Amino acid sequence: MLNRRFKSSPGKNRGAVLIVALIFLLLLALVGVTVMQTSMFETQMAGNDQFKEEAFQRVEAIAAAIPADLVNVATNFTTAGGVGWTVCKTGSTASYCDDKKISLAGDVTTVPSGVALDYYIVRQAPEFAKKPHKRRSEDKACGTSCTYYYFEVVANYDSGDTRLGNATVVHGVEIEK
Repeated sequence: MLNRRFKSSPGKNRGAVLIVALIFLLLLALVGVTVMQTSMFETQMAGNDQFKEEAFQRVEAIAAAIPADLVNVATNFTTAGGVGWTVCKTGSTASYCDDKKISLAGDVTTVPSGVALDYYIVRQAPEFAKKPHKRRSEDKACGTSCTYYYFEVVANYDSGDTRLGNATVVHGVEIEK
């Protein structure tokens, strides 16, 4: 007799547990989809950061390699032209180039297909003859006999629609002649 009093009627609660379980399953599925979308978005952001950093490192290496090429410093940093004289890389088709003779090693200038890499040097100021603070050593004091020229080395990496990063670096360079 005790068992009969606490039994619920079979018609009232039929299927309620199933509905509650389905609602919880739906909520868990929504949370799972949201987490998956967030994870994919963060992966894309990390990839974009990587491409941006690679592009920056490449143009930084090019901008540093041009003045470090001691063999071609006199050729690359020409003083023949005036302020604004632009020396571009060999084979450049840019209309702003006055001279096209900068050449660098292939390992520095190798880029993936679909990426445009451009680098050039622009003379920024007329020559400066007086700069008494510049001394290499006591026996090679420059005084007022040295002449200085100021240039900008510009390197530009543009991936366009390939989405492999974009970067531009400008380095100021002082050349003593």
